[in-house]
Amino acid sequence: MLSVQLIKILIGEAIVLIASVFVFRSLWLLMDEYFGNAYLTVFLVIGLTLTVLGLIFLNNQVKCEMAKNSTPTNS
Repeated sequence: MLSVQLIKILIGEAIVLIASVFVFRSLWLLMDEYFGNAYLTVFLVIGLTLTVLGLIFLNNQVKCEMAKNSTPTNS
C-alpha cells in the first residue's frame, strides 16, 4: 500500500505536469505571435542545446547523489 507522503508527491507531480502543458502552450502561442516561423530553426537549436545541457546537469547530480548514498559511513 502506498504511503500518504508518496501519494502527495504523486499528486504534486501530476499538478506540475498538467500546469507545464498550459505554460508550454501559452509560450508557444506567444512566440508564434511575435516571431512567426522565421526563427523556428534558431529556437530548435537553442531548445536542443538547453535540453542536452539540462540532462547532463541532472545526470551529474544523480551520479553524485548515488555515489554519496553508496559510500559506507563509519558510525
